[in-house]
Amino acid sequence: MIQWKPGSFPLRLCCLALAGCWSAAQAAVINVGPEDNYAKIEGAQPGDQVIIAPGTYAFRVYLTAQATSSNPIVIEAQDPANPPVWDFGTNLVDNAPGDYTAGDAARGAWQLSGAQYYCISGIVFRNCRNAEMNCGAIRYYETTSNLYIKDCVFTLNDNGMTGGTQNSQATVEFCEFNANGNTNAPSSAPTHNLYIYGGCFTLRYCFVHDSVQGQNFHLRCRHATLEYNWFARAANYEGDLMTDDDFSGAGPFQQTLTLRGNVIVQNAVPGNHSQVIALFNDTGLSGLTLSLDALYNTFVGYGGSSAFVHVSNADGTAMSAEISDNVISGTTVATRIEDAAAASVNGVNNWQPSNATASLLTHTVYSASPNFGDPAAEDFHLAAGSACIGAANSSVYGLPGKEYYLDEVTNRMWRPRPSALDMGAFESTTTSSPVGPYDTPPQPQLAIALSGASAVLSWPLFAQDYQLEQSDLSQPVTWTASPLLVVTNGTGVTSTVTANAGHSFYRLEE
Repeated sequence: MIQWKPGSFPLRLCCLALAGCWSAAQAAVINVGPEDNYAKIEGAQPGDQVIIAPGTYAFRVYLTAQATSSNPIVIEAQDPANPPVWDFGTNLVDNAPGDYTAGDAARGAWQLSGAQYYCISGIVFRNCRNAEMNCGAIRYYETTSNLYIKDCVFTLNDNGMTGGTQNSQATVEFCEFNANGNTNAPSSAPTHNLYIYGGCFTLRYCFVHDSVQGQNFHLRCRHATLEYNWFARAANYEGDLMTDDDFSGAGPFQQTLTLRGNVIVQNAVPGNHSQVIALFNDTGLSGLTLSLDALYNTFVGYGGSSAFVHVSNADGTAMSAEISDNVISGTTVATRIEDAAAASVNGVNNWQPSNATASLLTHTVYSASPNFGDPAAEDFHLAAGSACIGAANSSVYGLPGKEYYLDEVTNRMWRPRPSALDMGAFESTTTSSPVGPYDTPPQPQLAIALSGASAVLSWPLFAQDYQLEQSDLSQPVTWTASPLLVVTNGTGVTSTVTANAGHSFYRLEE
């Protein structure tokens, strides 16, 4: 909180830390052990905390409660270092115990239907497979929203996670998706590490790698944001945005995908060599626009000509892509566009190898190597002398304020990125400590400095989504959104208070 009077120095500084769902009020504590079944978990009501003991579990879970932001339903491991494991072994989910008996009962080991405000953490999901070869370890649908999943591991399932309908929303953080997919599934309905059908979806600080059949992420969302993750070695190609098949009517329809601050490591022998990220209207829906923002990612290819972004619109579907401040290594092709007349593709200040094919991207930096720290050890931070250092265009919208930490061994963490002046997923000047799933995240400091007759408020990039509020602290105290203009640049966020603004206190609100 800052009070500033013209001609004086700041009197007071503090930040407000808002509690998330993990510290919400609890109505009851429900302990679950290997001797229990699905009833205790499914019976949780708003505000309840379900604590699951270590052990192996093999029953289906079906969640439908509608909790609230102030009283969510928290389902968590008793000991995250010794997590409970949902492992069906060789038994199909179709044959596992569970009280949900509809025709799609085996589509997910855990299913959430119309559920609201669930927080799930610290669980391993393994060998979740069904007879149709399309089971998700977690599946959510029917307007399930405010679903938060943290520190879970998804491995050896038909699909790691599936779901999403028009009004659904899910956020996944600090999770690992490894070797999900089923090579017996038909090529017309392949399986993936992540397959999200619709709604809004956010993925952060995750390690997603080695899909068995399809992509690391296959998205049909209206809006998806994938940021500060590590994607590696998808069986086919890394990921895509395709048609949301829940759309109805004449449109127009809009789908967007933001890729920010990710590391993307290509399979040495991908099933599809032509592309890394694809936009494709696979159902031929009329009135559809697909859009991609790819910002500050580091792509590591294997020396071929896979298009970093493939705008696959041969049918004339309107598509747009902004591709800026990325390191696009290991391929000579930044973009491939099928129908340029129906596409808007642009971008600035990307790094590409000296022999790269010309593209629509401008102000590209070319050199023989991006000069990674130790690529053989998968250290893709920028070493001293890299042409990528200080070469980003930080005037683009959507600057990264965080970065993935650290690599494939030390994984599923993030740390604040002090500036966005370097190309790619890592800033060469970052020295801050990592933040894991159970760490208290750093709180942004709101600073003030005099500038002539005015004062400049400033805060770090990782808090650029915070709201600046102000109050005169008269009783009763009320806070309102500050009308001050907020400016974001490559080193932080600022707002200027002029001398005629009067006396106010300021704070940041998440």
